[in-house]
Amino acid sequence: MSEPLGSDLIWVWMAALLTIMVYSYLLGDNPLYRLAEHVFIGSSVAYAVVVVIHGVLVPLLLKPLTSGEAGERLLAVVPLVLGLLLWTKLKASWAWVGNLSVAFLLGVGAALAIGGALFGSILPQVQATINAMDLSGLGNGLIIVIGTLSTLLYFHFAAGAQGGLSGIGAGFIRAWARFGRWFIMIAFGAIFANTVMARISLLIGRVQFLLDVFGL
Repeated sequence: MSEPLGSDLIWVWMAALLTIMVYSYLLGDNPLYRLAEHVFIGSSVAYAVVVVIHGVLVPLLLKPLTSGEAGERLLAVVPLVLGLLLWTKLKASWAWVGNLSVAFLLGVGAALAIGGALFGSILPQVQATINAMDLSGLGNGLIIVIGTLSTLLYFHFAAGAQGGLSGIGAGFIRAWARFGRWFIMIAFGAIFANTVMARISLLIGRVQFLLDVFGL
């Protein structure tokens, strides 16, 4: 690691000190860890405020209101009014006025969540399942098809759904649905393993950083 100069050296040692303060939690909760936690939360909030001001309020609200055309000004008034209504939540007697803004936020959030789940997860999964039926990759295609169908059947019966099947047919479908549990466990295991590997990679990076700072 190249030797930092001037003010850079101060920030390098400060980063090393904060890293050690965070890792001190391994010895138990202590004032050093809480100080580092407060510094992290405070700097994160301050950074978020700066980003909101310069990335949202100024270009999307203040500029259209002050120098935009008539249509842009009219459109910018809507989020301004909704934002101001949220401040009424600070007083209990006026809190009901802000319900309009909260309802708008919940509606937009629900629409984005449903659209993201539909176009980002469900439809790509259906398309991947259809593409997996290609004979050129029959083995992997069968695994994808069986995994998708068994997982959907598992959630269907786990929710207590009562279908019209009975006897051998219902037993076969329920037995197939049990395979879905195994596919879900494999998927969760892979996601957890990937998360652990990512955290270990970050840990190695910070340890290497400390070793470089202390010349070890």
